[in-house]
Amino acid sequence: MRELNAEKIRDMTEEEIETRIRELHEEIFNLRFRNAMRQLQNPVLIRERKRDIARMRTILVEHRTGVRALAGHGVSHEASGAPKAAPAKAAAAKAAPAKAAAAKQPKAKAAERTRAPREAKKAARGSTK
Repeated sequence: MRELNAEKIRDMTEEEIETRIRELHEEIFNLRFRNAMRQLQNPVLIRERKRDIARMRTILVEHRTGVRALAGHGVSHEASGAPKAAPAKAAAAKAAPAKAAAAKQPKAKAAERTRAPREAKKAARGSTK
């Protein structure tokens, strides 16, 4: 069963999370070593520790981008002067129709490229028969 779930991680401070990530890296090293020596009873522990690290890094990124705050960081990002993630999402949403129109154009050219070799092969077959 998981040792760390998201709620417990969010109750930690940023420094505590970074410290815990370093500890987990050391633990993974030791687990791999024991696994190589065939002394590890449960090799799934390695996978669980990797997932714990990934979970912690995800929560740190959420905190740093302003998606969700950690415990002890009740100050909003607006008051601290840090940029919010919402304006970037709004700008991406405005640019989405232009990207969609541009994305359709190369697809049509790709279809033409696949048709040309087929037609050339058919013409080659027809001339030899």
